[in-house]
Amino acid sequence: MALLCLIVAAFSLSFADMAFGQGARTLRESLTGQMANDGRNRSAPPVARFSTDRGASFVFDRSQRNPLIQFDGEDEVWALTPTPGPMGDVIFKNDMGEPVLKATRWGGMILFSKDRPTGDPVAMTGQADAFEPGHISPSQLFQHMVRTSKRVSGSFKRLIRFEGDIDTPGVEYLFADAATVTADAMIEVSSSREGRKLLEPVQEVRLTQGRPPGARIEGNTLVVKLDIHRGWGGRPSSKRVAKLLTSGK
Repeated sequence: MALLCLIVAAFSLSFADMAFGQGARTLRESLTGQMANDGRNRSAPPVARFSTDRGASFVFDRSQRNPLIQFDGEDEVWALTPTPGPMGDVIFKNDMGEPVLKATRWGGMILFSKDRPTGDPVAMTGQADAFEPGHISPSQLFQHMVRTSKRVSGSFKRLIRFEGDIDTPGVEYLFADAATVTADAMIEVSSSREGRKLLEPVQEVRLTQGRPPGARIEGNTLVVKLDIHRGWGGRPSSKRVAKLLTSGK
């Protein structure tokens, strides 16, 4: 009887391997891009372009400390946090705790969106370049702040200043990116009458260095805190800034 049980167990394991093509992925494999040894794809590129059948496409970069994603047609780079999911899956969430991508243990990828909360399967369409912060000078950052101020002030029909307090040289690009993301969030919130009313007290946006990254309103100033050591993962996303502006937290 014991021998029969062992034979059945061995047969079941062999059948599972054949059914799934030995494509199961561990948590480590999902995070690093290492595929199971099935003779077809030993190592997925750490940076690749993906697309869905519905036409959505994006670049997913797992070479960074925080995985990054950028959708085609959008400027914002989103930092994601990998978290263990059920059945050995890995779910990549944004800084709002919302699921954006899921890497299944079988090697598949699922993209979640507002229109498709249950997710769309995605396929890799090719390799891509890793996201690297650019390099701008302090004077270029100042000019960017001026342009961003003009854009937001034009939308609000009143002056809103943008200023940056930089203690560490060489991080000007991250400050410029954070200013753009913050401006996008403010303009989106102001598109409604209620949102515009909520933003009436804000007269200045001040970007500073500090931990943890976040945003808060102090009097008439919107303070955005950046953890420069985390790159794109060290600044709040446009969704997080928008939530602060609309809910106060």
